[in-house]
Amino acid sequence: MKTADDIVSDRRILRVILGAYGLSDDIENKFFIKKIMNEGSTEPTAFANKLSDQRYRSLASDFDFSTKSPNLGTRSELMSQTIERFQRQAFEEAVGASSNDMRLGLTFQRTLSELVQSTNTNSAAWYQLMATPPLREVMQKALGFPQEFANLEIDDQFRRFQDKSESVFGSSDLSEMSEQRLSDEIIRRFLILQQTSQVASVNSFKTALLLLIRSAQ
Repeated sequence: MKTADDIVSDRRILRVILGAYGLSDDIENKFFIKKIMNEGSTEPTAFANKLSDQRYRSLASDFDFSTKSPNLGTRSELMSQTIERFQRQAFEEAVGASSNDMRLGLTFQRTLSELVQSTNTNSAAWYQLMATPPLREVMQKALGFPQEFANLEIDDQFRRFQDKSESVFGSSDLSEMSEQRLSDEIIRRFLILQQTSQVASVNSFKTALLLLIRSAQ
C-alpha cells in the first residue's frame, strides 16, 4: 500500500483499517478518508487535527501519506496492530448486538488508555475524552450527569467533569483512571446507573399506562 488510493480502492482493506479505529461508518466516505490520510497529523493545519474526534487523528498518524511514497506494506508491526485492533472491535460489536452498554464498557476500557498515551497533559486528555462520543457517554453517565449536561459551555463541562471525578472516584487524573482498578470502577458504575435508569423508565411507562387505563374505565 503506497498511496491512500491503494487503501480506499480495496473495500476489504478499507473495512479492516476503518474497523480497527472504530470508524466503520465512514466506509463510504472515501474522499474524506483519503484527505485524512494524505495530510497525516504532523502539521498543525492537517485536516485530522481540525477534527474533534481523536480517532481520526490516530488514523492519520498511523496511516500517514503526507510524506513522499511511504510503503506501509513493510511495516509489519503496524499491520499486526491493525489486525489485532480490528478483531477487538469486531468482538465489541458482537457483544453490542446483545448489550450496547457492555460494548461501550469494553470500548471505554480499551480506548481510554490509548487516548492518555496520545496526549501530553491531563487537560488535553479530558478535552479529547469529551470530543470522543463513546468515552464521553460512559464517563458522563458514570458521573451521573444528565443528557442536557452537553449543552453547557465546554470549559464549564471540563471543570465539572474534573470536580465530580475527584468526588466520586478520588481522582481527576485520566492516566490514573485508565488503570485497571479505576477503569473497572467507572465501567461498573456506568452499567449500574444505566440499568437503574432503564428500570425507572420502564416503571414510569407502566405507571402512565395504568393511569391511562384507569381514566378510560
